[in-house]
Amino acid sequence: MLSNNKKRIAVIGATGQQGGGVVRALQASGQFKVRALTRNPDKHRELAAEVVEADVDKPETLKAAFEGAHGVFLVTNFWAYGGADELKQATAAVRAAKNSGVKHFIWSTLPDVEAISGGKFHVPHFTGKAKIDRVVKDGRFENYTFVIAPFYYQNLAGVMAPQKRQTGPWAGLFLLIRLCGSFTWATSTNSATSRRAHSHTRMRQAMVSICHSSEIS
Repeated sequence: MLSNNKKRIAVIGATGQQGGGVVRALQASGQFKVRALTRNPDKHRELAAEVVEADVDKPETLKAAFEGAHGVFLVTNFWAYGGADELKQATAAVRAAKNSGVKHFIWSTLPDVEAISGGKFHVPHFTGKAKIDRVVKDGRFENYTFVIAPFYYQNLAGVMAPQKRQTGPWAGLFLLIRLCGSFTWATSTNSATSRRAHSHTRMRQAMVSICHSSEIS
């Protein structure tokens, strides 16, 4: 396929863990044009062949960032603002993507813990994202996809890294943690009633499948 016939995917958060993984996965597939979006494009020209300014806190930057894109991948950062602005940010991104003619909107969400637990558990960094799902659905894109990625292996190299115990029967040993990481997503087509959900263990497989079409193989 000629490169100028490839679909362009614009990735918000391209300098972060999740957005960066999406950029690398799409580039590795060779099936798409990748537009890495960042607040400081001059500092990150190495991310992709196309690096464009975009800031979800500045809606006026989003329309140009999405122009000509077939798909948009959106992830927001709860921890940057305590979740206060996530709904506002996502709403601005959905509106800009719709106005720019984006056909496929991919939203990195999380389960509504409060609803699932009947209000027993309060997990705002999950539930806050879940409440944005309706905003994406109401955007009435030709296709939209929800990606659920609740944990990263990289977390174990940071603040959640195994710590050496100083006292007790396990003193001198490191706590070993074994995790099975997976991504779950659901893709919907507004012109049909079908809905699919699958689990995979590799972001590359997930994003290439999601961005290639409305169906997931």
